[in-house]
Amino acid sequence: MSADLIQESIAYFKLNVVRVDPVAESYSSLVRLLTLAGGERLILKIPFIQRKLFRELAALQTLKGNLPVPEVVDYRIREDENPGALLLSLLPGKVISGKVTPALAYGMGVLLGSLHAQELDRYGDVLETSDEPSLDWWMLHKRAFQQWHHLCMDVMPEDLFNKALDRYDCLYSNLPEPCSPSWVHRDYRPGNVLIQAKRITGLIDFESARGGSGDMDFVKIKQQVWDLWPETKEPFLQGYVSIRPLPDFENTMPFYELSNAFGGIAWCVKRSKIDDPFFAENMKMLKQILQ
Repeated sequence: MSADLIQESIAYFKLNVVRVDPVAESYSSLVRLLTLAGGERLILKIPFIQRKLFRELAALQTLKGNLPVPEVVDYRIREDENPGALLLSLLPGKVISGKVTPALAYGMGVLLGSLHAQELDRYGDVLETSDEPSLDWWMLHKRAFQQWHHLCMDVMPEDLFNKALDRYDCLYSNLPEPCSPSWVHRDYRPGNVLIQAKRITGLIDFESARGGSGDMDFVKIKQQVWDLWPETKEPFLQGYVSIRPLPDFENTMPFYELSNAFGGIAWCVKRSKIDDPFFAENMKMLKQILQ
């Protein structure tokens, strides 16, 4: 099925492709690197659902010229059960892997601050097709969390499931005022930041991006950078505040960590991937949070 979607998209975009390669760090969508007969290389992205296509399309079109993001070369919006496809420019560099240095952390802080400096007039999806009213940021989270209940309850021990709900309610009742709405990435981590010659060259994967409170994007940085290399936290924050003031991420971090772990489990159930390492990783994280 994946091969059929790729070839169908190549035919739709009328591309003379001589090579198709997988792309690292691609979990939620079907992503391929296409090499054309003339040597040009492009990224073909086929999201899991059409809503993700609209999110990425809106983000890339809006952020173009303000951040180092891929250019939308072409796109296809379908009216059947298939989500369509995006054809994107290939940015220079490779995703960050291995140790993050303080200097690189500073650049990542600047990049995130620059993203959050792009203000919006609403929380939630920024879609041309969206007629959804703007909702309170925390209410959006609560609604999503409630939608995950039925996905998680059958794969989690009952006591763990109930503890998660109780802790969520406790944290929710003590949340501060959110930041004013801006673009948030929702998967800001080393695997989505490109570097070349130790310099940041791009930010990719906007299929979950929307209007939100900037503190949300600090969670995966904490887990995948600060917790591994504590010396990177201060330079990251220095880079961020060189662009804009810090959000109140320290007080909201426990809430987001719980929500992300619970949501990660739900994502695996929805995609029938409960044998995936990502499922075990989120289950382990949730247990640690609830100890």
